[in-house]
Amino acid sequence: MTVVPVKFDYRKTGPARAVFSGLARGRVTILLFAAGFPVVFYLLLLGVLVIKYGHLPNYFTRHAWLENVLRIIHATPSVTDMVPIILNEWLLEIGYINYQYGHGVAEWSLSIIPHKLAIMSLAGALIGLNVVLLTEQQTAWSLPQQCVRTCQTSFLTSLGALFTGMTNATVFSVACCSVPSWAGSLTILGVDTSLAFSLEPFGGIASAAGLLALAISALWIARDSRGAPGAAPLASQHGAAPC
Repeated sequence: MTVVPVKFDYRKTGPARAVFSGLARGRVTILLFAAGFPVVFYLLLLGVLVIKYGHLPNYFTRHAWLENVLRIIHATPSVTDMVPIILNEWLLEIGYINYQYGHGVAEWSLSIIPHKLAIMSLAGALIGLNVVLLTEQQTAWSLPQQCVRTCQTSFLTSLGALFTGMTNATVFSVACCSVPSWAGSLTILGVDTSLAFSLEPFGGIASAAGLLALAISALWIARDSRGAPGAAPLASQHGAAPC
């Protein structure tokens, strides 16, 4: 008995269902992207800091994040005050201390903040989903059409990753008064200070827009796969052969 592998037919389902099916089929790839994207993101930030300031990091600190969060919950009666404080708690910190000034001054640092790490992991998972759907396309588009649609979806995916990464950068510098905000991070990365701080109030919106762009990109890929002209149905096929 010979069994032909089942191929997924994008034409027989809606884009949303195709996306959820892609989540199930490509879960390993998506998990790898969810774990790997934050690593690449933070290594890139670290590389930018080393190049900009010309110093390799000389300290690494692990903060007692869970203990600090429990302490904040116990000591802060107001939930509206508690949540922002918890969200700004650091988990890890790596940076460069200049010991020419007394006990030393941290000239720059890169921190890992749990909720921002979770956002970057979610962005990575969505990028992985886009990759899975793009590589599984079973369409009859011509090569030029395929190239155009790949460029379109890749642009939207890149834009979403840029917005999400830009608004969740966590680098700090004494030159910027160690401002704990994404706008302060932008100034360290070379963005004009006045422009960066004028954009600061829109950080949450931009971050959400980045994640939304990644989700829309996945739906776009699924829709294009479903609507390809002349796409042949790919129903499950089972063939029997003499043993």
